[in-house]
Parts: sequence; structure tokens; C-alpha cells
Amino acid sequence: DSWIFLRDKVLAPVTEEIVFRACLVRLWDSAAFSKRFIIFAGPFCFALAHTHHFMEHIRRKENRKVAALQVAFQVFYTSLFGMYATFLLLQTGSTPAVIAAHSFCNWQGFPDLGVLADPEQPPHRRCALVASYLVGIAAFCC
Repeated sequence: DSWIFLRDKVLAPVTEEIVFRACLVRLWDSAAFSKRFIIFAGPFCFALAHTHHFMEHIRRKENRKVAALQVAFQVFYTSLFGMYATFLLLQTGSTPAVIAAHSFCNWQGFPDLGVLADPEQPPHRRCALVASYLVGIAAFCC
């Protein structure tokens, strides 16, 4: 659906980055909060803003426990992305760069890790996928 695409890939990144990075991070930075505090505390606010997805799961008549676990996991990985986005903003000062990174992440989505547990996938393929994930994470971190 084109409205969902527009919401997820354009509107959400623009509005979230303006609110959570361009406003909140810059406010805290100008108030002389430490960079470490800003990088670790700001994303928590960003991640908590995603807890509304719990209600989406409930409206679809999904199990509450499963919905809570999915939302908890989403809060975890949005916190990680928020740390990166905050660091990116503090390093570059560029809100458009952070919006582009957010939009790209939303477009890519979270990696499908289900294939790692799929018994129909050959073991060598699963090992190659794990290795490529680990190489990608290491390359990103270095």
C-alpha cells in the first residue's frame, strides 16, 4: 500500500528525526549534557515512542505475550539505531543525513534471522549467512 510506504519510509523518518534528534539532541547538547548521556539516553525516548505498536498487535487479535515480546525487541533494536543516529547527528550536525539513514533502515527492515533456524536450509548456507552478518557488524563497528 502506498500510504504505508509513505508513512514508513518518508514521514516517520522525517518527523521522528526532527523531534528526537534535531530538537531533543540539540536541546540537550546546548544544555551541556555529556555526549555519552545524549547518545545513550536520547535513543531511549526514541525507542519508547515505538511502544504504540503493541496496540496494533492487539487490534489484530494477536497474543498479548507475543505482542509484548515483539514490542520489547523493537524497543531494543530501535534503541541501538537511535544511538547510531544520535552519534551521527552529533558528529556531522546534519539532520538530512540522519533522516536518510533512518529511511534506509526502515526500507531495509530488520534482517530475517528465521532462515538461521530453518532446517530446510543447508547448514553451509546458514553458516555463510551467520558469517556474513558477523563480518557486516564488525565492519560497521570498526
